[in-house]
Amino acid sequence: MNENRLCIVIGLVVLSCLLLSFQLPVQNGTIHSTFGEPRPDHFHNGVDISSIDKKVYPVKEGKLVFAWDRALFPLEQYPGVGNYCILEHNKKEHSLYVHLENNINLKQAYLLTDSVAFMGNTGRSYGTHLHFAILNNFVVSINPFTVLPSIDDKRAPIIEAVYIKVGDSYTRLREGGNIRLTQHHPLAIQCFDAIRGNERCGVFALKVVINNVTVADVRFDAIKLDNKNRLTIKGMPFENLYDSKGNYLITNVSYNPGINNLTIIAEDFAGNKTSQSISFNVVLDVKK
Repeated sequence: MNENRLCIVIGLVVLSCLLLSFQLPVQNGTIHSTFGEPRPDHFHNGVDISSIDKKVYPVKEGKLVFAWDRALFPLEQYPGVGNYCILEHNKKEHSLYVHLENNINLKQAYLLTDSVAFMGNTGRSYGTHLHFAILNNFVVSINPFTVLPSIDDKRAPIIEAVYIKVGDSYTRLREGGNIRLTQHHPLAIQCFDAIRGNERCGVFALKVVINNVTVADVRFDAIKLDNKNRLTIKGMPFENLYDSKGNYLITNVSYNPGINNLTIIAEDFAGNKTSQSISFNVVLDVKK
């Protein structure tokens, strides 16, 4: 085995060991929302999951650095996150557990088998579930699916509809359709991932190509602060990635007069992909 190949093998072994140290925070869980999805005015910075026994476990061994529990502060109103706690796994890596039931199991340190709490419906919550997130230096939120063990998901994302967004109006694009434009308007893509049944979760990656030009290639792997103190994914703030209806927004689009060829590729966190191509005719009357 040559030196380069040996380095690759060692690297893969180290990576495997790191990934094995993470686990899902519930047993036999059902995922309801994924990382990076749209909320009315912000990104969903974690994963929402539920389970029958409602027990919450640490995603990785760690120590407790903060907790808020109404059982300890009975006269206080729940904050938006409800009861929650933060575990530290190393100086840079933390995990966050939100909407917990009262009476968190407060310990200095947790093993993977230690139950942290029961998931609840505290704070601004739509029902009993756990919202969990993985943070780096408290300024970067990491998509948990990039470090968690693989999850059974054999369903590819669904591309439900594609629109040209003209102001507050939407014109649906159909194969062979005709559309007249006076300027280059953005695309709005209605797309979701159903993991087991009727969920409408966000996708992990989205690529859009029009007339052989890639106008979007986004992986929802981390949320970061930019130099303007805005939360961004791949350098794009919320309003550049989603419209008010929660559709994926593609703003950097230019159309050709005549036939335009559009291809959309959506991928979920399990690697399942869906591709849809549409050819449509544009009568372009751009006012200069």
